[in-house]
Amino acid sequence: MTKRNGKKRQRRDGDRAARPAITFPLAIPAYWTPEEALAVFELVDDLRDHVWAIYQSGLQNLIRRQRHPGPVDSIVIDEDDLPF
Repeated sequence: MTKRNGKKRQRRDGDRAARPAITFPLAIPAYWTPEEALAVFELVDDLRDHVWAIYQSGLQNLIRRQRHPGPVDSIVIDEDDLPF
C-alpha cells in the first residue's frame, strides 16, 4: 500500500498499465563541449545497461512480440467466385 495525501491506496497489478506514459520534450543543446556531450552519452549508455540488466527477459519477450506478431489467419478464396 502506498500513502498519498493522507489516503491509503492499495496497489493492483493493473495499475501500471493504467498509468499514462511520462513524456517530456527533449532538447539537446548545440553548445555542449565534446566532453559534456560524452558525459551525457556515457550516462545514457550506463542507464541503458542498467535497465537491460533488470528487465532483460521482459524486454526480450516484448521485442519478440513486437517484431514477430502471431501468425496471420489464412484467407479462404472461393475459386468459383473470382472477379476476373
